[in-house]
Amino acid sequence: MLHSSAAIENLYPALAQCFAIITCGYFAGRVNLLSETEAKGINTFIGTFSLPSLIFMSLAKLDLSSVNWMFLLSILIAKSVVFFAVIIITLLVGRPVKLGRAGIFAIFCTQSNDFAIGYPIVAALYKDSHPEYASYLYLMAPISLAILNPIGFVLMEFGKQRNNESLLSLNDATSVEDSNKTKCKMFLSVTKSIFLNPVIAMTILGICGNFIFKHEVPSLLAGILDVLSSAFSASALFLLGLRMVGKVHTLRGATLVLPGILIIVKLLVLPLVIREVVSLVHVGSDSTENSDWSTYGFFYGTFPAAPTVFFFATQYNLDVDLIASTMVACTFISAPLMFVSAKMITLTNTDPADYISKLDGFTFDVSIGGLVACVWVIFVFVITKRITRIPHRITTYLILSQLLSCLGAILWNVLNQKEGWFGYLQFAIFTTGVYSSRIWTSFLGIVLLLLQSRSLCYVLKLQPLFIFIGWGLPIILSVLFLLLDKEHSVAYDKRNPNFIYGASQAVVAVSLLFSCFIMTVGCLILHQRYNRRHLRYLDLANDVGTIFEGASETTPPCNSTQDGVCGSGCGNNNNRGKPCNLPTINEGCCEDTSENQVVDIEDLLNSPLVGATTSNLCPSQYGCQGPQREQCRDLVDQYQQQTTDDLELIEEEPESHDPQIFKHVVLLILLLCSMFVGLSLSIWTLVMEKMSGIYIELSFLDASLNFGQSIIVFAIFGTNTKEIALPILHFWKKLWFGANKLNLPAWHELSTETKYICDQFVTHHVSKCRQEIAKDKRWRIKVYKNVFSGRKFVDWLIEVGLARDRTEAVNYARHLIEGRVLKHINGVYHFHDRNLLYKFNSV
Repeated sequence: MLHSSAAIENLYPALAQCFAIITCGYFAGRVNLLSETEAKGINTFIGTFSLPSLIFMSLAKLDLSSVNWMFLLSILIAKSVVFFAVIIITLLVGRPVKLGRAGIFAIFCTQSNDFAIGYPIVAALYKDSHPEYASYLYLMAPISLAILNPIGFVLMEFGKQRNNESLLSLNDATSVEDSNKTKCKMFLSVTKSIFLNPVIAMTILGICGNFIFKHEVPSLLAGILDVLSSAFSASALFLLGLRMVGKVHTLRGATLVLPGILIIVKLLVLPLVIREVVSLVHVGSDSTENSDWSTYGFFYGTFPAAPTVFFFATQYNLDVDLIASTMVACTFISAPLMFVSAKMITLTNTDPADYISKLDGFTFDVSIGGLVACVWVIFVFVITKRITRIPHRITTYLILSQLLSCLGAILWNVLNQKEGWFGYLQFAIFTTGVYSSRIWTSFLGIVLLLLQSRSLCYVLKLQPLFIFIGWGLPIILSVLFLLLDKEHSVAYDKRNPNFIYGASQAVVAVSLLFSCFIMTVGCLILHQRYNRRHLRYLDLANDVGTIFEGASETTPPCNSTQDGVCGSGCGNNNNRGKPCNLPTINEGCCEDTSENQVVDIEDLLNSPLVGATTSNLCPSQYGCQGPQREQCRDLVDQYQQQTTDDLELIEEEPESHDPQIFKHVVLLILLLCSMFVGLSLSIWTLVMEKMSGIYIELSFLDASLNFGQSIIVFAIFGTNTKEIALPILHFWKKLWFGANKLNLPAWHELSTETKYICDQFVTHHVSKCRQEIAKDKRWRIKVYKNVFSGRKFVDWLIEVGLARDRTEAVNYARHLIEGRVLKHINGVYHFHDRNLLYKFNSV
């Protein structure tokens, strides 16, 4: 094969050309060299002339006589799997259903930049070993252009037509016949738009031209089309950079999730799916040729998305800014992946002994970092008291399992004795940690779903079952490996520790990873559906509340009369005048004893359709009534007592009790990538006939994503300095001074300004302030008299004119704290513009 240095020499120019042109387009737009009208003109030229010419010439000049059609069939199968999976998941998650978005996302994840970036790299890598591989790019392009993309166009056209119909709503008197006519017109419009699309039309004409001209296009026609097609790469990349102006800043926070998912599917999922399908189909005549084809298929999948996807998005006006930003990010991210893959392809020495030793060293380094990350995140959860809350408690179990896997990997590399009890112990720790981390990932997805669809008490009931399965099943599996397969195990220094027991361990890994992967994906999809449904039903809940509020003004309360008979205010006609044995009003008279029961307004507003994430108790429609409901209430009360101190619920910010659902969703998405890579590696190990450079690359990627899971958790939960700094300060003060108390300077040490502000406030304002904002607050059995929140005190200072803004008000109140006019109710905090409780000293 081509030497790695030559591959690098050819790879750098191709990537540099691409990014240089994109940068030129970006700066041209940034300095206003091109207007929006001129950009539309470039877009029209690309879509109407340059791209169709390129497609026609690519298809019309191909020699179809010596083609490995099984390889092309494998590419079609792999791309179809990813294409339809993206469509299905997009339609399941999105509410309301957006057919156009599903189509453009599927095209983005399956159409590669075959010509502008792919061709020069493939030609350089395979010009000596497999020069015919470069020509296959022209054959693989029609798989997307002529087969899969039209399906996406159909979805986009239908979505466009549905949007137009929603703007022009039909009259109520429209007949069924008129409706059928409208559907027929819509179908004809969609068909017409598809076949008149320049891309589709030229794809069909290119295939026909191949048979007519016998892949020899007449020189006159070829000259014209070559000139037009040669302008495609530069124009498309330039336009891509031009459209990025003002769009990059939108990729922040939550807006990064969707582009991240699309890039992961394109650059990670698609290459692995192609490689697995090519290997399973056995497109080569022997193991060596099959390995070469599968390696080529993997490398082909690492190409970034084609600029034509951006043109499609612009043509149908579908998520133009999102696609533009995602395409540039995808191109930049694909560069190191293609570079590493190109180097691994050129490896000629794949001795397992060398591979295992280097992998062990890499695993050891990653595990050290992962172990430190585990300890830090657990420390953060402890000081912020999130370790006792749901879903952070499940996340803690996940981190502990990751800690075990890192510890097992470290012992694997440190202990010299691989046999005997030390060897068995390190294998048990390693296997338990790896397997339990996958199981707890799926349990975290289940918990998020149940919090959204059911309630907190339902999750608390299932927690013992989660603990039993999450820890018990991995321990059982590791013991079974040690007891049943010890004699047939492969030598410790010759095998990846994930597959030390060969095929049997790989089968278990595949089964576990597949189950956990499907379970986690399903829970995420359902969670997003419930979440979007919750947002839609919030308006319904508000309307219901308004109706009941209005009804209460005119309808007498539903109560029991003095003689124990339901009064006239009873909402249930069947119960009026009947005996009411309940002594409390509103408990028996309105309750329907017939089959059509009246639903409590609390159950309606706290139902899964309206948002069960804020409800602690299970809604009554799930059968949680009577003694069962009391048990739920006791369970939730016990949980709240375990997770809070005496003042935490009434003092802390609402954000401090935030379950951080969005962060957990991001964590699950990243852990799904780790599971997918592990699943691909396990399947590859089962069917592998010959080790290749890409297998080694995937092994290192799996090690980094598997033993680096805790580093991902650290990046998401362990870097919030605002959330962590204050609890660490309180912890240090308590450790140093023996109690968590605020130390204030003596009166004679205070500044003149502080003394003046305190004297002025005591003389002129303290009585009025106490009268207006100080109130009694009860928490459990204790009553805190004349207290108020720091936030309310800041509002009062601004309202009476003692401060111009909140920053000045906080500084004013800090003077009062230091002058001992104002104090925190337990003397723990200085003054903060938060929901902390303060009171005035006796002045």
